[in-house]
Amino acid sequence: MYRYFFLLLFLSQQLAAQSDTLYTLPDATVVGFRDQLPARRVAASISTLRTGELRQYPAADLLPAMNRLPGVRFEERAPGSYRISVRGSTLRSPFGVRNIKVYWNGIPLTEPGGDTPLNFLDVNNIDRVELIRGPAGSLFGAGTAGTLLLSTDTLARPATLDVSGGSFGFFRAGARVQWPSGRADDAGPHHYQLRVTHQQTEGYRDHSSLRRQTAQASARWSVSPHRNFSLHALYTRLGYDLPGGLNAEQYAADPRQARPGSAETNASINYDNLLVGLTQEWARGRWSNQTTLYGTGFYFDHPFNFDYKRETNLGVGGRTAFDYALPLRTSVLNLSLGAESQLQYRMANNFGNESGTPTELNFSDEILSTQRILFFQAQYTIDDWRFSAGLSLNDLGYRVDRTFSADGPVGITESNLRGVASPRLAALRDFGSWSLYGSISSGFSPPTLDEFRTNEGSINTALRPERGTNYEVGAKGRRGRVAYELALFYLRLTETISTYSDARGTTLFRNAGNTEQRGLEFQLDYAAGPWLDLYGSYTYHRFTYGTYARGGTDYSGNRLPGTAPHIVNLEARFRLPAGLYLTVTENYTDAIPLNDAGTVSGEAYHLLRARAGWRGTIARSELDFFLGGSNLLDERMSFGNDLNPQFGGRYYQPAPGRNWFVGVSVTP
Repeated sequence: MYRYFFLLLFLSQQLAAQSDTLYTLPDATVVGFRDQLPARRVAASISTLRTGELRQYPAADLLPAMNRLPGVRFEERAPGSYRISVRGSTLRSPFGVRNIKVYWNGIPLTEPGGDTPLNFLDVNNIDRVELIRGPAGSLFGAGTAGTLLLSTDTLARPATLDVSGGSFGFFRAGARVQWPSGRADDAGPHHYQLRVTHQQTEGYRDHSSLRRQTAQASARWSVSPHRNFSLHALYTRLGYDLPGGLNAEQYAADPRQARPGSAETNASINYDNLLVGLTQEWARGRWSNQTTLYGTGFYFDHPFNFDYKRETNLGVGGRTAFDYALPLRTSVLNLSLGAESQLQYRMANNFGNESGTPTELNFSDEILSTQRILFFQAQYTIDDWRFSAGLSLNDLGYRVDRTFSADGPVGITESNLRGVASPRLAALRDFGSWSLYGSISSGFSPPTLDEFRTNEGSINTALRPERGTNYEVGAKGRRGRVAYELALFYLRLTETISTYSDARGTTLFRNAGNTEQRGLEFQLDYAAGPWLDLYGSYTYHRFTYGTYARGGTDYSGNRLPGTAPHIVNLEARFRLPAGLYLTVTENYTDAIPLNDAGTVSGEAYHLLRARAGWRGTIARSELDFFLGGSNLLDERMSFGNDLNPQFGGRYYQPAPGRNWFVGVSVTP
């Protein structure tokens, strides 16, 4: 697979040599490190996705859009069951998002317990993605893999409606509407938005249906020339079935079957969630401030093969950051100081499960999770050099009050992690059309609540937090039609948390010594002209255990499960005459080791997708008719494997075979 990287590198050199200044790629602005600068002037590995890139894929699916980025593996083990890996973070992820801090419109979507319900969001609720790869704890707290910033923008047009359908009972309909308040004054613009979406599918596998409705209301208004407010409210009703993992024999015989017992017990996830956040932005003179306050609550209903969970959650929190521009000699020293605090209360009950109905109560917990972050950053530019230094102090605590247990003790168990420091140092040299940077950053990742308190009722007080230090160098360039980015990194984790499962299939966790994670990530954009854009990315990850022995077996030096050594993405976007267009994408994913011993691997595959359509105007409305397909080569693959199953060998979560879709988007 090295040939892919050298091919992309050779192409970037040739294309840069042939480029001119008559057709220039737009330069993405990033905000993750408290500044508004082109990405090539920020000393970090940062990727962005804009609205057009998010909407160009089959049926507005977030999975292929995220997977085009180097270092990222976005998985969907069943419709709606997301898992995202950045630089191998799925080592410790049974489901959902781990080791990555996620924000939506400045609101922490990641709970203080470490879980991130990314499936509460439809792609209709996201207009822009900014991904920081590597530890960003100096500003965002816990997490050694990265930080994901999602945001909603002002709409370009007053309204957009879209409808699409396809294979396996897929249907999706959404609407985005925006209108001004009608108020005209010197304070600034006022506008309101409403976004609603319904999505459903019966799924490729048995017992894998999905139903999701989202409703987002947003408002932005100015109370003075110096102060703006924005309000975002999101309601999500989500329900999806869990078909479960298959062993090798079941996978070979019929990949569409569900794990035996999943349908009979109605194994599924069901949520009702409300999230509301209010943000103030203020700037005057050398000072500026951004403050966000939020509240959230959800009801969680989860029948599983062996038990039945019901939870009620309430959470509140806030984040504030002050920025000050201090003139210093011939330049400006930019200072940032801020804090973030989150509190979550959860009432959790675990029952027996009889044919999808809760029976006797097994145990009941009242859980309080708290997280506090204090952060500081200084950035200084002198001539062509830019220097950054940051530091955060972090506190995290869990308090589990077991009020009832059918077969064990009751009482209070606490876990506290106090005063953890996460520093970051970085420097960048700007050569005009390209730059070089280097950084050293430290991160930590405490056990999440679902790792500290596992599904079968045990409380793992012996589980210790991960600590990691990341060393990174990179180059970024932009010249006319060509833009590229190259990053080389080395991350050493100690007390790495890895997963395994018991005889029931419950995911459990243990510390696994230390890991050595080396990687190369490269991406290239080429605007060939007004009719063609080309994109390519290559990821090489060599992630291995350093020192790790378990059960008398030494796994030191083995590759980490859940990480592909090589991933290649290639993309071509054609703009054809008469409003026609075509997008073709190819994803190659290398074989993925699935257990610590390296004796079982998920197969390598080529995933080919295409979308063709027509954009034009009919009766003063802009229309986009499209059709296409995914997995056009009908490859057998798994988008999300189970790692280290202790019994049963249920490694595989099969992905759909060849499938099709058709749809239309209307902008009046």
